Amino acid sequence: MEKNKRQTLKRIAVFGLMFILAGMIALAGTILHKGEMEEMLRNTVMVMTGTGMVIFSFAMEEINQRFIYRNEGKYGRFSLMYLGGLLAAVFLPYLPVTGWPFLVIFVLLGVFSDTATGLMAGSVCLLLSVHFAGGDFAIFWLYFISGVAGCLVFSTLDDDFRVMLPLFISLAILTLCLTANEILFTPMKLSAAQFLIPVINLGVCCILLLISLKMFSTAVIHRNREKYMEINDPEFPLLVQLKEMSKEEYYHAVHTAYLSDRIARRLELDDAAAKACAYYHRIGKLRGENTWENVSSICNEYHFPSNTKKILKEYVDESEKVVSKETIVVLFADCIVSSILYLFEKDPMAQLDYAQLIETVFQKKLETDELWWNEISLSQIREMKKIFIEEKLYYDFLR
Repeated sequence: MEKNKRQTLKRIAVFGLMFILAGMIALAGTILHKGEMEEMLRNTVMVMTGTGMVIFSFAMEEINQRFIYRNEGKYGRFSLMYLGGLLAAVFLPYLPVTGWPFLVIFVLLGVFSDTATGLMAGSVCLLLSVHFAGGDFAIFWLYFISGVAGCLVFSTLDDDFRVMLPLFISLAILTLCLTANEILFTPMKLSAAQFLIPVINLGVCCILLLISLKMFSTAVIHRNREKYMEINDPEFPLLVQLKEMSKEEYYHAVHTAYLSDRIARRLELDDAAAKACAYYHRIGKLRGENTWENVSSICNEYHFPSNTKKILKEYVDESEKVVSKETIVVLFADCIVSSILYLFEKDPMAQLDYAQLIETVFQKKLETDELWWNEISLSQIREMKKIFIEEKLYYDFLR
């Protein structure tokens, strides 16, 4: 509750400042372009109204958990991007129309929020530039269509973040729009010089997008990659401590992590986070009881990624509901490993029917209310069971 309150206060403070600064940029831009008093008032009101809609869209997407990338709580980052877009909108009318890099603005606003918010924010910036440039409807049409295309194609990326195809498609659509709206309607005879600025625009957009998306990938998409490589190493100091305390606990964690990683990859989940949770779901025992308080303090001390802490909290804290798919994967992997180890402990030479054992584990888990609030589908549960059964050769290593 306290965390949600702090998050709400942060959102209000950052977006409140963004709202005021957006109005000031619109006012200053109108003065710079020698607008009348009525224009100053109108532009300020319209930009602030549009900004209010952008803020509402961002907040609703966050509340409804519809962000494609990891933009939850990143109010300052998005605000800077939006205000930067408005500042660009003030100065772009001094450039030739065919040289405006609005494709970059739309795409960046989209990836730093979500598609709907990015489109809304980009449109406010574009409308301001079009007004300062003389209000030509064709200009808005040109950059709005290419901006929408950019937002849409870049919203389809997964964690691999392969940008070349979306980049090619968005630049191709921008080329088509520039040709249809500007070059075809040039009154003079076509010449190579007329294509110079559009070509420069395409080159600038390509370079800026590649640089910006590389930075975005490093800072957002893959920011935890090195950390996961570190903590998911069986020789990580915490796991070494666990091994020194209890070899049984250590090997239990290793087996659970192997299976969780395999399942999460096949189901296209966050396999690194699932593997980390499997390694450390009993790490609290290093400090006595395996309580969430002990696990949480270890996570904070070793700076675990937030998604791993979220999964571990669902797994360890009895007051939390099991929601995420990664938690469910670890839950089943842990249960199956525990069952097999228990049976081998009773009879090391036992010949187990792994398929039947896995079927029993799934049946018992599904009969409880433990999974009632989860995000996983029945088809994914069936696929998970199938993968566990396929791993039957591995289970002999647990003897």
